[in-house]
Amino acid sequence: MINIAICDDDKPLTGIVEQLLHQTASEQGIEINCEVFFDGSTLVKAVTEQQMCFDLVYLDIEMDAMDGIHTAQALRERELPTLIVYMSGHEEYLKELFCTEPFRFLSKPVTEAEFRAVFLAACERISQQAGYFTFFYKKACYRIPFNRITCFESNGRVISVHLSRQNMPENSSLTNRFYGKINELEKQVTSKNGRFLRVHQSFLVNFDYIKAISPTEIEMLDGRIIQISEDRRKTTWAKFGALANAKSVPTPY
Repeated sequence: MINIAICDDDKPLTGIVEQLLHQTASEQGIEINCEVFFDGSTLVKAVTEQQMCFDLVYLDIEMDAMDGIHTAQALRERELPTLIVYMSGHEEYLKELFCTEPFRFLSKPVTEAEFRAVFLAACERISQQAGYFTFFYKKACYRIPFNRITCFESNGRVISVHLSRQNMPENSSLTNRFYGKINELEKQVTSKNGRFLRVHQSFLVNFDYIKAISPTEIEMLDGRIIQISEDRRKTTWAKFGALANAKSVPTPY
């Protein structure tokens, strides 16, 4: 899922952009979620107060209340790894935009071909940088690097995200929780990161944190013992073997 924000005070244009996004995403089999904002201050408020997370932001430059450049600066101050695509008919601002690290600049009026090309390039970049697991809990958005997650554990509708202690402050929590279904979680995670194994109805584990494996259980680096359910032993061993024999095995950090 790619979360997208469209921020422009030109309401007809936001409708066109949203339509193009859904059309292109549908054609390419890309799952997206779009939110529309008509001024920068509302977007910043949604990010800071409602903790909304966006992978991609389409941003107009000249807007009332808060212009696009100041909006982008506010997003960057929060160290969000958001790709920003400016849309404007004012190319004289180009030099000012560099400080906000934009991904692309679309000149208005935007052509459909150019829009599609930029969107697909953004999706490719997001895919390449899909090193974060994003989830929502109590209206807050959390982004955790996959290489810090040892495993996911499901208990009813509550999923626990267990984290590695490595390179984390002593007072840091090693468990985060959110509501969800592990079957849907498995599809979401494995579509972005191929190093997770579903070894049990309740566990999805990170290969890089497995210390040892036997026919019936897995020992994690933190000492946790996880049972391998009987119906998943064959697929677990097959995937474990494939990952173990891969030419390049990343080391968790």
